[in-house]
Amino acid sequence: MKRWGHGDGSNFRGDIEGMRALAVVLVLIGHAGVSGLPGGFVGVDVFFVISGFLITGMLVRELADTGRISIVDFYTRRARRLLPAAGVVLVASLLLAYLFLPRLRWSSTGWDVLASGLYAMNWRLAEQAVNYLQADEAPSILQHFWSLAVEEQFYLIWPMLLLVLARTLRRRRHRLDRGRLDRGRLERRLLIGLALVAIPSLAWSIHLSEANPARAYFVTTTRMWELALGAGLAILGRHLIRIPRVLAAALGWAGVAAIVVAALVTTPDLPFPGHLALLPTLGAAAVIAAGAAAGRAGPVLLLGLPPMRALGALSYSLYLWHWPLLVAAEAKFGELRPAAGLAVVALSVVPAALTYRFVENPIRFSVVLPRQAAQLGALATGAPVIAALLFQLTVWPPARPPSDIAAMMPPLDISASGSAEPRRSNFGADVLGRKPRSSPAGVPVDRVDTITPDALSAPWTCRTRTGRTACSR
Repeated sequence: MKRWGHGDGSNFRGDIEGMRALAVVLVLIGHAGVSGLPGGFVGVDVFFVISGFLITGMLVRELADTGRISIVDFYTRRARRLLPAAGVVLVASLLLAYLFLPRLRWSSTGWDVLASGLYAMNWRLAEQAVNYLQADEAPSILQHFWSLAVEEQFYLIWPMLLLVLARTLRRRRHRLDRGRLDRGRLERRLLIGLALVAIPSLAWSIHLSEANPARAYFVTTTRMWELALGAGLAILGRHLIRIPRVLAAALGWAGVAAIVVAALVTTPDLPFPGHLALLPTLGAAAVIAAGAAAGRAGPVLLLGLPPMRALGALSYSLYLWHWPLLVAAEAKFGELRPAAGLAVVALSVVPAALTYRFVENPIRFSVVLPRQAAQLGALATGAPVIAALLFQLTVWPPARPPSDIAAMMPPLDISASGSAEPRRSNFGADVLGRKPRSSPAGVPVDRVDTITPDALSAPWTCRTRTGRTACSR
């Protein structure tokens, strides 16, 4: 039986590496606030399709050749590939929060690190997105970890499903020599299992995106079909290579155009993902499907250029670093103009390259660490989790408010008659004096040194109206 070939992710694909570069550039430009690219976030959907294709290609290849999947080996590879760089960025994000974010956001950042380290950040954001008390809060410094959480949750299920489907073939003795499975039957079984995941997920995504778009954006169930789309391409890889060259080239370039158009026309106020996510995901699928058959006539002509491939190799670290730096810069300097945002994401190449060079690659290609993958995964996950808990316990708690009510009273002045009178303090509009229009105290500012009363120590006041409870300090 032939090995799974070019169409299923078994060999390096320069066009896919370049498509990673395209996806991360779209995300970075969109996050920088460039108005001409409102839908840059569709780059994440392109990443989902690529991930589903590559990861499923490895799993199915192992199934076809050996009749089994080593779950331990699979998660070992995932741990070595993802966890070390993510752990570094999580700890660094805590430091950035301590240095640049307001103290009022430290506690939530600690919980965000904890959720991100456990790959549950998307569900935390989904709950916050539908909580109207938190709807106007500043974005988390780790908001971008939601997509990593979606992927890891999908891969908790997908290998197990493949194993179950493979066992049905073993029971019916659809095997070839040396334990390998009949490839045609394996493909059909896997496509059936894939449909059981993808079709309900797509239907739910369309429904929830209309009914509750804030929640639909983050939850795993509305995104599984995107990863499954890439997985389907991996299963059908040997058939895709038979596409006529001219047709494959046209299909590939149309896919690139679809991704770019999606980034240009999709706006944050539209219900997403839902049916709108079909444009960038089908575009990514078209590029992958056509790449092997199109050859140099296809998108690899552009996506396979050395700068695109280099940026694609750096895409994971670049994705991890750019958002914390953007949030920290905005907390320090105020709202960033697009030019400043682009400068920040350009500077994020520096820590991304250092992480790629000294963390990602040494661990990923080490010949010693595979035997210590469990310890490595525990360290990469445990370090930021422990750091987040310590951050909560040692850094976050604000100073206790004064317990003596007299300490909160205005100081007294002794009048000429000897009676004690409260010293006059200016509060509210009184600070504007007799000429409020020309008073410098009325000039609006972005930030102040202190607020009276102290927001950190002020008690919560809750009111219930028409069945909804709203709380404020």
